[in-house]
Amino acid sequence: MSEIPNNLKNQINTAAYFLSQKSHPYDTLCWMLAERELFIQFNFIRPQTEKIRKRAARIFFSKPPYDVLCWLIAEKDILFKSKMFKKSTKPTFYL
Repeated sequence: MSEIPNNLKNQINTAAYFLSQKSHPYDTLCWMLAERELFIQFNFIRPQTEKIRKRAARIFFSKPPYDVLCWLIAEKDILFKSKMFKKSTKPTFYL
């Protein structure tokens, strides 16, 4: 993917901040990120729960910092909302 424009970076930073303020458990953030990554990987089709579970476990055990998880989730949400990924498909997991 190409460089993210500055206006979207600002939106991502803001969304990540607000997501972090919700104080979701770490494993919930891992699940949220896994769900979004697989949604992209499987061409914007909702992935099976078992696939999400496996990806979430991989993310969990790689131990990214809490703020990084929030930023990555926010990044995907903002890019979905800005329709950079695909114009006709809306994910079902908005915060």
